[in-house]
This record gives sequence, structure tokens and C-alpha cells, in this order.
Amino acid sequence: MIRIVIHRGTHEIGGSCVEISSGDHHRIILDLGMPLMTKDGGILDQASIETPSIKNGILPNVTGLYADQVPSVTAVILSHAHLDHYGLMSLVHPEIPIYLSKETKALIEVGNVFYTFKQTKKSRMGNCQTFDHQMPPFKIDPFTITPFLMDHSAFGASSLLIEAEGKKIFYTGDLRGHGRKAMLFEDLIKNPIQNVDCLLMEGTTLGGEHNVGYETEEAVEGAMYSLFASQEDASFVMSAGSNIDRLVSIYKAASKAEKILVIDLYQFYLLKQIKDFPHSLQLHPDNLRILYLKGHATAIADKVDKRLLYKWKKFKIEPEQICAQRKSMVLRIPLSIMKIMAKRMEQERPLQEASFIYSMWSGYFKSNPNFKEFTDRYKIPMKIIHTSGHAYLHDLKRLAEALNPRMIVPIHTLSGDEFKNHFPNVCRFDDGVPFEIN
Repeated sequence: MIRIVIHRGTHEIGGSCVEISSGDHHRIILDLGMPLMTKDGGILDQASIETPSIKNGILPNVTGLYADQVPSVTAVILSHAHLDHYGLMSLVHPEIPIYLSKETKALIEVGNVFYTFKQTKKSRMGNCQTFDHQMPPFKIDPFTITPFLMDHSAFGASSLLIEAEGKKIFYTGDLRGHGRKAMLFEDLIKNPIQNVDCLLMEGTTLGGEHNVGYETEEAVEGAMYSLFASQEDASFVMSAGSNIDRLVSIYKAASKAEKILVIDLYQFYLLKQIKDFPHSLQLHPDNLRILYLKGHATAIADKVDKRLLYKWKKFKIEPEQICAQRKSMVLRIPLSIMKIMAKRMEQERPLQEASFIYSMWSGYFKSNPNFKEFTDRYKIPMKIIHTSGHAYLHDLKRLAEALNPRMIVPIHTLSGDEFKNHFPNVCRFDDGVPFEIN
């Protein structure tokens, strides 16, 4: 008998955690993410985040999973490198193996070099086991796991087919069909998995909050090119560092517009670490420069190899050069550094002709007043140029129709009750409520 428990995700986006068990002794966990919100949709208390526990609601209540428990979970499988899917991995008992794609491991390791989020300790990475999307399925006791490389805003994201006892469960993780790797989604539609018993399908965009005006990543690139090509002053671009698709869009738009893209050492090091994977960005020095930030340089010198800082010096750009050539600059750098550069530029002339491009989920903008404070302070016009990292409803419908599962279970959504209005065979469950696949 196959039993599934969604420990978190039936009524919220983020913090995903799914348990699948076969018999009495074999249990696997799909994703173990840091929640993005409280159960009622409120803002998480920082003290709770820093001291995660089952009692304060940060840790999902999974018996035998954590370091302070007797281990009884067979394995943990992570779908991709977003904190709301892997952010609690360091708390897993050290005897329990963690499986993740090679791309996902690379992204997490880069993050561990530059950032000190308590729940992503580098020491836990040594116990991870990687899988390759091009390799055959792998076994974890009675479970056969087939990972599918998917289109998503996190590089190397996986959907997962879990087979055991003659049953098939397909976990979408986070996916979309309108990014630079849309052909992966189309391949799944054209060559669907047969006889799926349960589809655990994300529904992030249901409810409309993620409909932001640009339907595809290609449209994002086009809009950025139009802005860069006509800019009369610097363009400041705010996007997620792990969103390689978006960086490709920015890079291509800047190159076509004959502008110089300036990135930080974190972003450059990340690109170097993933350069040999499919769908990565191949770097060319003609229109790319690195702004060395002290904290980033120290992290590379202390945790990687300080010789890299000298090796990459040919790409380095100084703040004085940025100011002198500001009309040609596209700056994808941290907001704190944008403030420093804007202050220097303003001393020469006002920034009313500059642009601030916000290219992330609107929720981050609403929760962080620093973005608006920046644009207001320097009177920089803001333009939102973004497309969701998650599938829109029309693609979710295509996926459900192609897979034709016996049951569809909503996950990673604030609008799970809407599923029944769009899909057949919807079964709705609450967090922590087990259900069986017979």
C-alpha cells in the first residue's frame, strides 16, 4: 500500500514537504523547504526562522527525520535550489541520505560560499548524493525514481516520478512552460508518462497574483532590449541571482543594445560553476564586467581560492568607470550597492533619466520597502519586467490532460480549492492528512 502525506503545501506557497511511504518501513521525503509565510498568510517571525522547531511551526512534523530523532526516513529528495524547497535540509539526520540533481547541488554550494543562512550549512553537503537528468532511473529501496529536468526559474529544477508497488506518483515540483527551457515541458506533453495514479501538481499562479504582463521569458528579453536600446542613463536591474534564465535575458538584451552588463562576484562565480551544464550562459568579455564587492571577494579568498580574483581581473570594472560611462551601463547588482552607485552618480547629475527594472515576484517588492525607498530617493522611474517562474493555468491544464492521472492533488498553492473548477479528478487534502493510492 502506498501512502502519501503532504506535511506542508496544501494551503500555502513554499515550505513544501511531501512524505511517500511503502509498507511499514520505507518512507521518502520530497523537498524540505523553509516556509515563506505563517499558516494564516502572515509574516514569519525572524526568531522562529533562526530557531526552527516542530513546535513553532517552521519544521514539518515528520517523525524520524531530524538530527535529534531516531532516524526512520529512508531518504530525502530535493527538487530544486530554492529555499522554500531545500532550506531545512541541514536539519536532516546525518544518517539519512539526501538526493538532488548535480545542478541543484552546485547552486546550493555557491550560496553557501557567499551567504550564511543558518539552515544551509555547508557541512551537510558532503552527505548528499547527486543524480543526473540524462541517466536512467535510480532506486531507493522499493522506490524507483525518475527525475525530469524542467523549465523553472531555478536552474536544474526537477519533476519526479516515483514508482512503487505498481503505482506511479508524479510530483511536479515547481515548473513552467514559458521559459527558456520550455521545450522540456513540451517534451513531457508530447511524450506523457502513462498510467499516472497520482499527480501532485503545483498551482502557484492560480489566483492571478503571478500574472504580471509578460507571458514568456522571450517577451521579458524583448522588453528589456527596448529599454536598454533607448536609455539615456544607467539601468538598474533587480533580479534573483539564482534565476539563470533571467540573467540570460538581461545579458542578451544588453548585448543586442550594445550596453555593458555589470554583475557582482557572486553572480559571476555562479555562472562559472554551472557553465558545463546544459542551458547555462556562456560568457563573453566584450559586454560583461564584474564589480568586485569586498564581502564577495573575501568569501572567495577565504572559502574558494583567492587566485580567482586575479584570474578574473580582466573583467573587473571600477565604480569610477561605471560613473564615467553610465549611459552604457546595465547594473545587475545588489540593492545596497545600487544605493552607493546612485549616490555617486547623483553628485554629477540627477538620475531622473535612469531606470529601475524590477524583475522578480511582486511579493518581495511589497514586503521590502527598500525598493520603493530607493526609487523615491533618487526619483528613478520604475518598470516591472517579469514573467512567473511557475506554470500558468493554460499550461497546467495541458499537463493534466496529457498525463491523465487517476487523481490530481493540489500543492504549492494558495488557491487549491479552485482546482476543481479547472481539472477533473481533483482530491483535496489538508496538511498532515494521509491518503492512500490503491
